[in-house]
Amino acid sequence: MKHSETDKSNKHRGYVTVFISLILVVMIGVVIVVLEVCDRNHARIKMSTALSSAMSSELASYNRYVFDRYHILTLDVNRSSGTGGMEQSISDTLKTDLGKGYEIEEIVISKKKSLLDDECSEFKRQIKDNFKYDLADNVAEKIMDKTNGNDKPVDETTVQNIDSDINERQAEISENADSSEDDEDEGSDDEDNVTDPRETLKTYTDAGIHLLLLPKEVELKESKLDLNELPSGGFEPGDSMEVDTSFSDKDRMEMDGLKSGGWSSGFTDKAGSLSYASSYFNLLTEKKYDDTVLNLEMEYLVAGRSTDGANYKTVVNELLLIRFGFNFGYIVTDSIKMGECETLAAALTVEFPVLEPVVKYLLAGCWSYIESVADVYRLLRNHKVPYLKDETNWLTDFESLAHLEEICNGEKEDEEGVGYKDYLLILAFLQGDKLEKRMLDLIQINTKKNSDPSFLIRNCITAFAVDADIDYKGRRYSYHEEIGY
Repeated sequence: MKHSETDKSNKHRGYVTVFISLILVVMIGVVIVVLEVCDRNHARIKMSTALSSAMSSELASYNRYVFDRYHILTLDVNRSSGTGGMEQSISDTLKTDLGKGYEIEEIVISKKKSLLDDECSEFKRQIKDNFKYDLADNVAEKIMDKTNGNDKPVDETTVQNIDSDINERQAEISENADSSEDDEDEGSDDEDNVTDPRETLKTYTDAGIHLLLLPKEVELKESKLDLNELPSGGFEPGDSMEVDTSFSDKDRMEMDGLKSGGWSSGFTDKAGSLSYASSYFNLLTEKKYDDTVLNLEMEYLVAGRSTDGANYKTVVNELLLIRFGFNFGYIVTDSIKMGECETLAAALTVEFPVLEPVVKYLLAGCWSYIESVADVYRLLRNHKVPYLKDETNWLTDFESLAHLEEICNGEKEDEEGVGYKDYLLILAFLQGDKLEKRMLDLIQINTKKNSDPSFLIRNCITAFAVDADIDYKGRRYSYHEEIGY
């Protein structure tokens, strides 16, 4: 009996032992599974973190010169060409950060965003993001305040009034025409003694009016850009933006007056780019840096030509066009000045009096241009010029080109007037999306000169994505990460 009970007790102990052993095996298995899961999760986190860190490390290699000088973050994808490019750089960083047990199977870079993409949308975004606080001092709004948004000095109504006046005067002259030969002969002698100011003007324009206006202290660099290598793709000639200084064609003169308008629509929408241009680029009246390829950088933004000289000449012509429109728009409303033009026109058209009304307005255009030359003379010497003229601030007569310095230097400063930089910003706005591309042109040429001779904007990106395949303990893990400035 006792022996049977002992066998039963041993048998129960065996069951307990087996049960406990099974429990331990299961627990060990669970622990192993948990450890494996934890290991894999840890590996996933480690790989994801390492990839993000490697990508951030790439972004940290932004071009320091471009950032320090122009406050634009951009990554030159060719900077690490000696190590095999960004893919190899990221792969090497991952190997170092992950250590043993990890194999980098494949790294693929995709979704690169360039400063030039979508009409420079990335460049515009950085300007907006990086300068949103500085833009409280908004140059575009200041210009709109100074000008009241008035961009139509000569409109269709003015042109129609001129045409009506000419037709009425010609009809009057025809009715009162005196065909006396004696009067014609006498008039002919008077005409011989009258100087046509348009002929006097021609002596200046033939020599180059821009040369007459150039301040002596301004240095035009001889550097010549290879426009085809620049982000903008080179100069694209548009409509001629200059005044026909012969003043022999009334229709052409009226068209020149109309050309100077139409800039205010959407002007403040480009406030970021205009403020940026105003802050970071040289111009004729304001030199911020001594190491630039061109001295007249904002003039390049307007003209897009290959030399300082060509950009200066283009800007002068366009400034003269703007000022001509406003000056002509005023002079045709000034009865005293138009009376002077009429008297002179009568003397010049004695033999063909029917031409007198047309010549009167052509002479008004010539006088307006002379006034515009005086305005631009002052602008180039960093003076402000009244945006709208009246009898109190009109400077010139028909003989003024011979003594511009005396006339302009004696004029009091108009604190409420519009300055040279303001006009440059108006002209820069008219370039549309070419403005941002030309700013990138200047960033490229100055970076090449002062920092990296191989630097090209087209090799620069602001964002990218990475597809990475990494092997860990025989299992492949795939990741997709995107990053940008």
